[in-house]
This record gives sequence, C-alpha cells and structure tokens, in this order.
Amino acid sequence: MEKKIRAKLPIANCGLFGISEDHIQNYQSLDDRFVQNRSATFFFEAQGDSMEPLIMPGDVLVIDRSLEVRSGRVAVVYLDGEFLCKRFIRQNGEVILRSHNPLHRDITISEEMDFLVWGPIVAVARDMKEL
Repeated sequence: MEKKIRAKLPIANCGLFGISEDHIQNYQSLDDRFVQNRSATFFFEAQGDSMEPLIMPGDVLVIDRSLEVRSGRVAVVYLDGEFLCKRFIRQNGEVILRSHNPLHRDITISEEMDFLVWGPIVAVARDMKEL
C-alpha cells in the first residue's frame, strides 16, 4: 500500500503576514484531492507555449482517463503520433482543438487524422522554486 502524504492547507491570503493554527482548515492528502481513480490517472509534463499562460512549459498535468472530456475542457489528446494539451471543443458536429495562446491556430479534426481523446486535465502542478 502506498503511503499518502498529508499536508496542512492554510488559507493563503495575499496581504496577510504570518500563519497561525487559526488559518489551518484541515489536513489533506494531495492524492485525495487530485487522484480519484488511481488506475486511470496519468501524469504528463507540458512542453511548448501553446497553452500559456494557463499551462506553462514544465508544468505537470494530472489526467483522469475515467472522466468524460466535455466540450470546453482542457484535455490531453493523441493526434497523429503525438500527445497534445488543448482545449477540446465540440461545435457544429466538429471537434476543434484550441490553444490558449492566440498565436496558435485551431486544429479541426478530420476523419483522416489518427485522433484519440486521452482524458481531461484535473490538476496542474508548477515548480515555483525559480520564481
């Protein structure tokens, strides 16, 4: 059995100085919060700028394949031999993959493409040590 890490989750009010026990609401495992179905949960590392500033290069994406990808959600998809992180949109009978960064064009999925919806992104972890 894997050991869960439990962490104190204080309220982070931007402008409040110091933390006291009064601000700790509960103890919570990050697994409990972000991993609902262990066998269907996968992790990817983001690369590229197409989803900036929502998702940055180096961010860790948590994907739960047991959940349906609804239109408008950010998801990982498999397209023609590579995994992509895009906003998944169903519109007028078409599937469109949209970047968050407006410098990147939409991708409209056609029948000739090797396409698979991998799963929705349920969480993003970002390394903040260098900021």
